[in-house]
Amino acid sequence: MKNTLLTAAVAVVLAASNVACDKLRPPQPQLQPAPPPPAAGGAVGQPQGERDAYSDAAQKEVDEQRSALAQLRAKAEAANEQVKARLRSELDALDAELGEVQQRLTELKAATVESWQQLKETFAKSLDKLKGGIEKHRKDAG
Repeated sequence: MKNTLLTAAVAVVLAASNVACDKLRPPQPQLQPAPPPPAAGGAVGQPQGERDAYSDAAQKEVDEQRSALAQLRAKAEAANEQVKARLRSELDALDAELGEVQQRLTELKAATVESWQQLKETFAKSLDKLKGGIEKHRKDAG
């Protein structure tokens, strides 16, 4: 009888402790609300409209440089063979620069808010270098 009573008492204590443990839960952390997402792709101080306008103007500038390069290539084809070979080499280098400028513009158009300003500066430097090369070639050839 004592064993039965002891077993019953142990069972009651264990049941009570399980019920009490279920009610004890660690405090849940309070989550901070997520900050609102930034405006659709606009950089700080650069609304999306300004970015698009800059990209459009930059694309027109690249297209103008591509056209100028094509005109220089046409003039080079009219030169004698020795001059033509030298000019082709120079124009091929300018073509490579044009490709780099176009790549930088593509990166600029797809840039994140954080990287847009830096990519804009890099693009502007590349474009200036290309313009300088084309202008130098015009002076040398003309």
